[in-house]
Amino acid sequence: MLIVFSVLLFFIIITSFLASSTSVSPSLHSDELNALEKIATTLGIKGLNLSYGDPCSLGTLKMMQDVDVISNPDTGNSTIRCDCSFNKSTTCHITSIDLKTLGLPGKLPPELANLRYLQSIDLCRNYLTGSIPMEWASLPYLTSISLCANNLSGPLPTGLQNFKNLTVLGVEANQFSGPIPEELGNLTKLIRLYRVSDNNFNGTIPKYIGNWSRLQRLGLLASGLKGPIPDAVTRLENLIDMSISDTTGINSFPNMSSKAIRKLILRNLPELKTLDLSFNSLTGEVRGIQSAPKYT
Repeated sequence: MLIVFSVLLFFIIITSFLASSTSVSPSLHSDELNALEKIATTLGIKGLNLSYGDPCSLGTLKMMQDVDVISNPDTGNSTIRCDCSFNKSTTCHITSIDLKTLGLPGKLPPELANLRYLQSIDLCRNYLTGSIPMEWASLPYLTSISLCANNLSGPLPTGLQNFKNLTVLGVEANQFSGPIPEELGNLTKLIRLYRVSDNNFNGTIPKYIGNWSRLQRLGLLASGLKGPIPDAVTRLENLIDMSISDTTGINSFPNMSSKAIRKLILRNLPELKTLDLSFNSLTGEVRGIQSAPKYT
């Protein structure tokens, strides 16, 4: 009996040793590792050191000078996030690129389309130029694009309608121009941060915003667009935050009898004469009402 137990114990120890010695740490897929080099070049990141270690394991990218480009998620700074559950937890795919406030001087990289599992892109507060690459539309899981405070220019591409799963779109504080394309009305999954503020758009506020029935936040601050505010805005029953400023052609405001709205900013609307905010859940004082024009 003792011999049988000893043999059994021996096999348990050997099996455990072999399992531990053959286990593989998860690592970033080689195609995405190669794509990172091209992405870094297009963004204007110089001296990227991918030989330092696997980006997903480190939670960071390193420069040749051993300086973090993308800091550990625990610090709350710019990050790269991965999902390492593929291939029995041996393969990682990048799901989020967050490179904001790094002073990047390049362009928006079409090569991000090679990160097939990418869900979120945040490149806010850099010096990036160009326009939104249509290659990104091929990303099946992409839901969030934040490009605020860059030097992006030209019209918003009509091809944005192909970003079918987009729930977040932020392009404020750039140099985009031209009208807002009607095709954006097809982005029916938009939920928050549809912001076109501080750009050089022209034309009127589009009527199709009523298609965005899930929208929670809408920002049209100094966008270059003109009024009127379409009645379709009253169909946005999930809207909790709306900001409109520095917009001409608005002499009345649709009846916003929404119980969901919590924050409403209406600033520098010189032609506004009629404002009805009855039957909602807004609280607090109306600031600056003493100096406002005479509304009816």
